[in-house]
Amino acid sequence: MANQTIDDLPTPALILDRAILRRNLKRMSDRLRTAGVVLRPHLKTAKSVQVGRMAVEGHDGRITVSTLAEARYFAEGGFTDILYGVGIVPSKLAAVTELRRQGTNLRVVTDNLSVAKAIAEAATDGDTFSVLIEIDSGAGRAGLPSPELPGLLDIARLLHNAPGVELAGVMTHAGHSYHESTPDGIAATAKPIATRSRRADRARTARLKSIRSCMS
Repeated sequence: MANQTIDDLPTPALILDRAILRRNLKRMSDRLRTAGVVLRPHLKTAKSVQVGRMAVEGHDGRITVSTLAEARYFAEGGFTDILYGVGIVPSKLAAVTELRRQGTNLRVVTDNLSVAKAIAEAATDGDTFSVLIEIDSGAGRAGLPSPELPGLLDIARLLHNAPGVELAGVMTHAGHSYHESTPDGIAATAKPIATRSRRADRARTARLKSIRSCMS
């Protein structure tokens, strides 16, 4: 439409400079590949299958979302390994099961023993779950409190021993790192994250299979 302005667009609307987008995605991809870190981009802001496909180009296609509606949308767009990065509640397990039955490996997170028990109880009649335990890395927003990580091994053992449940590892969201823009500030934020992640490796000493996921 000639003379169309931003004010003419129906909202919500995604407006991107493709050149800047591609440059930023390449920079992110290259840095993680050099560091030997698996890429799982969070698509809660983009909310676009097209952007998601660009973000995982050259990688294995795993992503993160913040709502079940986003999970459904990206699953319909062909994404098959999706982390629902908000602490799961038992009332949403049926919706998770529905997506998993359709072939999407929708992974959930928890920091709560009672919720872990509910997940274990819901894994029946062939239904399965993949679960990560969330730990707090300094933001104080969600996850097992650091540095003690109370209940970590209790939750891990319950999930590990539950038929139909995969203990996929631990995850953390370092949202407080957004406020840092200097090398020293970033390093100061990263140090406790690494320390807490190593503490979470106590699950390894308990002979429990574990992986790590960090979102920021």
